[in-house]
Amino acid sequence: MSIYNSRRGMGLFYQIFIVAVVNTAIGVLLFLSNSYVINVFSKILCVVFNLYMLYYIALFFTVKLVIDEEYIYILGIFNFKKVKIPIKDIEAYTVATGKIKGVRLSGVCNNNFALGRSIIDKIGVTRMFVTSNEVIIYIKTPEINYAISPKEYVSLENLFKEHNIPSGFYEINYKKNNALYKDKKFIRLFLVVSIIIIIMTLNPFILYIIGKLPRTMPLNYDAAFKPLLYGTSKQFAFRQMVYGALNMIVLFCMYYASYFHAKYDKKSSFIYIYMALIVSIGFLGMQFRILSTNL
Repeated sequence: MSIYNSRRGMGLFYQIFIVAVVNTAIGVLLFLSNSYVINVFSKILCVVFNLYMLYYIALFFTVKLVIDEEYIYILGIFNFKKVKIPIKDIEAYTVATGKIKGVRLSGVCNNNFALGRSIIDKIGVTRMFVTSNEVIIYIKTPEINYAISPKEYVSLENLFKEHNIPSGFYEINYKKNNALYKDKKFIRLFLVVSIIIIIMTLNPFILYIIGKLPRTMPLNYDAAFKPLLYGTSKQFAFRQMVYGALNMIVLFCMYYASYFHAKYDKKSSFIYIYMALIVSIGFLGMQFRILSTNL
């Protein structure tokens, strides 16, 4: 068994810079805004973004290769991240240097490092575990490509030669038939978001129809959840239904974004439907809090 550590470049500083900029922007927004809605979603964004970046920072620090007689393992975050590539399935490899030319599908990247999934020029859809662009090895398999940046790239290249794996490939392996409507997981997520939006939209309307809402209801709150504006129960129900309609628009936008994204990589296309899920849960949670304090 052989262990290959990754060559690490300046990607860590880039990630820290992005974290600092985004958190500063969110902090300024929270300081300047006196809106409960903006306050809630800013905090949700802050938590999700920081967890997302923490994952890739940890992966940057820990990613490495372990190779035995049959498999190449890409390991990271104390083996929490584990990718297993059968050596017999490797169709070709190629070595590149310099700027990474591609389009990010998911993860974090710039011209010097890439973690996540990208469409690489003349390579295709690739799972990126590149912590330095000094030397990058692209590995082609029937399902997807992989990119790594080991320090001991010469011995790794010799290993490929020993297994008669050819060097160089230029076929872009976009999957044309990634039909999301056939994916059970995606459909379940879509239905969950739809149900949440339906509940959010109909719940205040039904409460209004059956006379469960007070005559006056708060229509707007400050950041401390103190009412700023009151209106009739009818106005409250209508505003909540508008929020539901806006969430439905977001859902369909995220659906079509996922649909076009799935042409290149189905897994990373799920990001958009998860975004719609987070937004809808946030709005439903706010509605329940308002109703629980006023009924």
